[in-house]
Parts: sequence; structure tokens; C-alpha cells
Amino acid sequence: MENNFEEIYGQESDAIFRFCLFRISDRDQALDLTQETFIRLWQSLKKGEIIKSPRAYLFTLAHRLIIDWYRKKKSLSLESLMFRSEDQHFDFIDEKTSVENLNLGLEGRYLLNKINELPLNHRQPVYLRYVEDLSPPEIGKILGVSANVASVRINRGIMELKKITGYNIEEIYEK
Repeated sequence: MENNFEEIYGQESDAIFRFCLFRISDRDQALDLTQETFIRLWQSLKKGEIIKSPRAYLFTLAHRLIIDWYRKKKSLSLESLMFRSEDQHFDFIDEKTSVENLNLGLEGRYLLNKINELPLNHRQPVYLRYVEDLSPPEIGKILGVSANVASVRINRGIMELKKITGYNIEEIYEK
């Protein structure tokens, strides 16, 4: 059980942290939510629960913890927090980055900001699909909808993202 947990943690901790950070834009709180997500995974494993898809399970836990976190913050609305792009900080670029990687990093940051402008029901599916590379069935599990609904939301989100950005997002991710 311990080895299984360590393996899952090693594979998924960064993705869960990015997911939390993207949703709440607060590094310390994102770390706390990531830790709580893995504590709950540990508790589930300790109880002997069989988890068929650890990645989907973790994203579902993190998604629910984020919702709970927002519910506790009654003084600020969910929408106003989700659109605060000036507080977001994504470390895509380090000192040794080449010009090509620099451009890709800047474009990635630009696209993340544009994803944040999508309507709420498209924002999360597009993020999970193209940033976290989850499949529509996994996204459906996380959001509590069918894989078909998740696919529709992804496609509509991509169409909206194309309108916002003015270019074909799928070509960028194929590079």
C-alpha cells in the first residue's frame, strides 16, 4: 500500500498542484489543497478501497476540495476569484531557456490566461484536457458528467478559445 501511494504521489502530485493553483491562484492554499487531496487518498487506501483510476480519483478529490474552499470564502464570489489573472504566477521559464522555449512558455502563459476567460462550464474541461492531458472519460468522472458531455464541453470550449485568441489551439498542442 505504501509503495502504491508513493508511486501515485510521484506521478500525480505536480499535476494536482497545478490544477489547484490554476483554480484558486494562491500558491500556499494550492499546496494545502494538494496535501489534503493526498491525505484523503492515503485514508482511502488505508481503508482498503480499490481505486481503479488514481488520476481521476485525485482530480475528483481536488475538485471537491476546491469547491469546499470557495464555499468557505463567502465574502468573495467564485466568479470574481476565477477571473483574477494578475494574481496567477506560472513558472514556465527559467534562466537557461532557449528563445524557442521562451516563446512557447509565453504562448503557454497566454493560453492559460485565455482559458481563464472561458465560461465556467468550458474552462475546467479545456484545462483538464489540454493542460493536464486527461481523457474525456476521466474528465467526465471528475466533473460528474458523462464522457460525451465532457467531450461536448471541450469542443465548445475550444471553439470559444479560437474566437478569443484568433488562432487554432489544436495546432499549437500538436507541435
